Amino acid sequence: MIAVLSGFFIGVLAGLVGLGGAEERIPFILYGLNFPLYDMIVANLFISLATSTFSFVLRTRAGFLPTSALYLSLAMIVGSLVGAYLGAVLSHRLPERRLKALIVLVLSLVVLRLAIDIAGGIPVPPAPFPAYIEYPLAAFFGVLIGIIAGSVGVAGGEYRIPVLLYVFGLGIKVAGTASQFVTLPTVMVALAKHRSKRIFSRQALVLSALMGIPSVAGVALSALLLVSAGEELIRLIFACILLYTIARLLLELRIRPSVSG
Repeated sequence: MIAVLSGFFIGVLAGLVGLGGAEERIPFILYGLNFPLYDMIVANLFISLATSTFSFVLRTRAGFLPTSALYLSLAMIVGSLVGAYLGAVLSHRLPERRLKALIVLVLSLVVLRLAIDIAGGIPVPPAPFPAYIEYPLAAFFGVLIGIIAGSVGVAGGEYRIPVLLYVFGLGIKVAGTASQFVTLPTVMVALAKHRSKRIFSRQALVLSALMGIPSVAGVALSALLLVSAGEELIRLIFACILLYTIARLLLELRIRPSVSG
């Protein structure tokens, strides 16, 4: 019951912002249910695929993916496919501690920028990139975020949306929709690579259904709220999710040495 309710709640939050919700599920799956790491990665990827697909369809029908954002997303997808494959291959070789520390630093800067925007600060306009710079740059960020997604079993929206917001200047609703679009093939590639390395366990598949179905229901509710929700509210929710992610990563960085020692 707790898994179902948490899946629904995470689905609502993720659907509002444009995330897959994987970061928020990780502590519950690993520490609440005591799932093995590999089963957590697989289940998280499956759930992210289901929620992101449903959310993307609803957001697109609501008109939150203009043509300019679509082309930018396609360029980012190219890089994300490469990154997701590399991330899945290197999932047990990456310097996890340094990667998490870098993510904490980046997300902390994003939260600071969001706080300034929410407080009414003067936004700094993004640099106007011509297409021959914008698209390769989007592909480059796609590779970096795809590596994170493929290696730890997340959709990567927490890292992708800030790039779309502050590097390419998209609005929060459009950035969330574009991120969902990039998420779909990225997660598919990661799943395919994990499938080629090991057989999906029954435990991971059961968890995918147990949390995935209510997560999709939560996304459906969020779609009703998204149309009338203001940009400031969505930015606030996104900032809170990032703060949660930062706190969890800092806790892991603090605990991991004592566990290994």
